[in-house]
Amino acid sequence: MVGLILVSCEETENLTIEDENADIINESYASELFDEVEDLGDEAVDYLEGLSTKSANKSDGMNRYHRLSPCATVTKIYKEDTVEITIDFGEENCLSNDGRYRRGKILINHYGYYWGEGETEIIYTFDNYFVDDNQLLGTRTVYRYINEEDNRISEVIADGSIILAEDAGTITWQRERVREVIEGSDTRYKYDDVIEVTGTSNATLADGTEITSEITSPLVKNHADGCYRYFVSGTRAIMIDGEEIIIDYGDGTCDNLAEITRDGVTETIEIKRKRRFGW
Repeated sequence: MVGLILVSCEETENLTIEDENADIINESYASELFDEVEDLGDEAVDYLEGLSTKSANKSDGMNRYHRLSPCATVTKIYKEDTVEITIDFGEENCLSNDGRYRRGKILINHYGYYWGEGETEIIYTFDNYFVDDNQLLGTRTVYRYINEEDNRISEVIADGSIILAEDAGTITWQRERVREVIEGSDTRYKYDDVIEVTGTSNATLADGTEITSEITSPLVKNHADGCYRYFVSGTRAIMIDGEEIIIDYGDGTCDNLAEITRDGVTETIEIKRKRRFGW
């Protein structure tokens, strides 16, 4: 899921909302770091299949992607029944096209044709991989297939942890979700995709706070211009120490607004990307 930084239009209110919702913000950022790994994999495979060279350093081809960057190198190795793909951002921080700094490697093993109509299992792991100096550990497993409506389905299981920058502690993270491409399944391009997401997750933050989350109405992401980074509709119910918080992403309008209800109070908030944990 897209990471959240919840802010109001007024600076004084902004401080209050951030303080009250820092736990939700950190949980959402952890969610985004694990979710974007699959997007990076999709871009890497598309890049490999579209170019004869496998090194981004030798081509400007990476500049057309949202998350990859020319300082990354993508390689592919065929084995007996699997394909191994490596996205290598190098040993030093690399500024990616989405404004995030990455270093280290994402390792991708897939069984079956990555974009095929049959069943495919894709396993993502990490080798000394950092995003904005936060280290990701663990595994993301994706099972893909086409349903009876000819829509692409991804069943996702993520189990991992994030060692935070500046010795800020560790977040553990588990998730089970289903992503269905309800529009755009007949093409490989992202810009015409509309995706529905359902499922649950749980996390333990660095301070020991336990958070569980359930999508109570499918989250919808529209990849059209102006919508790509944000969910445009759907609701999540988040439980923190027995307290329920509801996030409502709207009616489908392509904006970065949502409503958060906590302690019986509903506020309209602006969604922006966050690059660090804590404040």
